[in-house]
Amino acid sequence: MGEKVLIIDNGSHTIKCGWRPDKSPETFYNWIMRPKDRRRQFVGSEIDKCQDMSNVHVTSPFQKGYLLNWTAQKTIWDSIFNDPLKVSPGDTNLIVTEPPLNFSAIRDAWDEMIFEEYGFKSLFRCSASTLTAFHYKQTHTDNQCCLIVDAGHAFTHIVPYHNGRQIVAGTKRISVGGKHMCNLLKELISYRQINLLEETYACNLIKEDVCFVSTSFNEELDLAKKKDPSVLCEYVLPDFVSIHRGYVKLPGDDPDSDKKPTDQGQTIRLSLERFTVPEILFNPSDIGRFTVPEILFNPSDIGRFTVPEILFNPSDIGRFHCA
Repeated sequence: MGEKVLIIDNGSHTIKCGWRPDKSPETFYNWIMRPKDRRRQFVGSEIDKCQDMSNVHVTSPFQKGYLLNWTAQKTIWDSIFNDPLKVSPGDTNLIVTEPPLNFSAIRDAWDEMIFEEYGFKSLFRCSASTLTAFHYKQTHTDNQCCLIVDAGHAFTHIVPYHNGRQIVAGTKRISVGGKHMCNLLKELISYRQINLLEETYACNLIKEDVCFVSTSFNEELDLAKKKDPSVLCEYVLPDFVSIHRGYVKLPGDDPDSDKKPTDQGQTIRLSLERFTVPEILFNPSDIGRFTVPEILFNPSDIGRFTVPEILFNPSDIGRFHCA
């Protein structure tokens, strides 16, 4: 029997973790959540037990995508390691993800936490894009180059690889991610229908349930103007009494159904919001950010060479340091 290896994708929104060689990791919120009218706090794996998600106060270990609150992070890890995973650090090897080009001070804090606080047997830190590139290299042996666009909760990284090695000079970060989409969706719904500015958790579920990336934006826009059913949908908001999670109301739903008590939940209508909100990933200039195409193909944004030139001109790769 091989050594125990625990793999943790430590994101700013969720933590995905599991044992090698399991292919179905468990997912937990990387938050400490406290309802405003209660003293009890819900940590990591306990958040699903919270019955009232309205007006909750959320503490995240991350600020602007970087792990800074180690006290909060340790509290979350303790809740995950002790109960769901039952981790024994002394005989466990740990693989954990971090942002590309992470600060050295944060890396030192990682080492201190993993070895001095928990006492893990060994530690391997890398970015999620590096693991993705490694898997791509194993399944596409004939391809020497790949470009990973890693869209997370707080930011999006664009990372080129050559022969499985990261090209540091071509690595770029855009400060746009799932958090910004959620904030934009909150503003649109609050301006047009009902005030949800304090309901981050509910809006994040709406985003995950109904938003999508349009492959033909202008056509979807025309359908939305015509109130076409393929774009228009009704979403039942949770009241945290009889409805603890919002859901899409289908045309055939029975208002008197016990499973979907729509008569007790407030309903909002969504059409344009479903596909215009994710567009900020491709047009971050709408909220004051650089776009992915600008960073990929504009030499002035990344230096002398564009990412395609770095990837596909081997003579240029020697001028860049590979991680």
